[in-house]
Amino acid sequence: MAKKKTRAIVKVKEKNLMWAGAKAVMGKPTTPKEEVERKWITLTSKVLNISPFGVNILGNLPYINKLGLMQKAKQYSSGVGFRYDWVKTSQDDTDKAVCKCKIVIGPKELTDWVIGECSPSSMKMSTLKGYQNHMAQTRARNRAILEAFGVRIHEEMMENIAKLYAKKEITEQEAGKVGEAVTASAEEIQPEEKQKALFAENKKVDELKKIAREMGAKEGKEQKFIESKTSIRVNFETMTDVQARLVKAELLNQQVKK
Repeated sequence: MAKKKTRAIVKVKEKNLMWAGAKAVMGKPTTPKEEVERKWITLTSKVLNISPFGVNILGNLPYINKLGLMQKAKQYSSGVGFRYDWVKTSQDDTDKAVCKCKIVIGPKELTDWVIGECSPSSMKMSTLKGYQNHMAQTRARNRAILEAFGVRIHEEMMENIAKLYAKKEITEQEAGKVGEAVTASAEEIQPEEKQKALFAENKKVDELKKIAREMGAKEGKEQKFIESKTSIRVNFETMTDVQARLVKAELLNQQVKK
């Protein structure tokens, strides 16, 4: 008797996660929740210089999705291509899939092989279970893009945040939330789990102060020094973990530019 086929090995029309975010910008919002989502999608797409369709809202935070990452890759290199190598394909709804991806431009390789894996335990969105092969390939491609262009994406994002902040078009709290968008792609996030921005640990705040002093700040004056260098308003008492990472990245970026 022939083995029953499952969704994992049957060709299906791709269910793009980007539509989850796109619905929030298609037409006028009808609920307060949709209004808030539209605000974050619009702001994040502006900061990242991508289409609103390239942003998802998951766990009340904005994340760049596969469309947004593809747009960034094409912006930085129009001839970018992707090479895949399957380590393991999923044969049923309970199986694991592992795919490798490498970014190339013609014969030139921009990255080594980057692995993407997917199993039912790492897919908490019930509507996507059974699509392990598709998700493993998507994760491998997303990770490869971040491997090749992640630093440039982050630097561009920081520059755009600084410009918007200078024009008072974004607050420090909004900057911290938007800055989470490129920590991982939307396809890596488990949206059914509650996510929240945590306050930065004391050691991270102390690290920022130390970096500031190494750059010339006087003890006790680190906050004003950091603000002058990064154009980001700093409050060590209420700083979130995301904000601490953003400020650290910008300070280190300033050191590199010297």
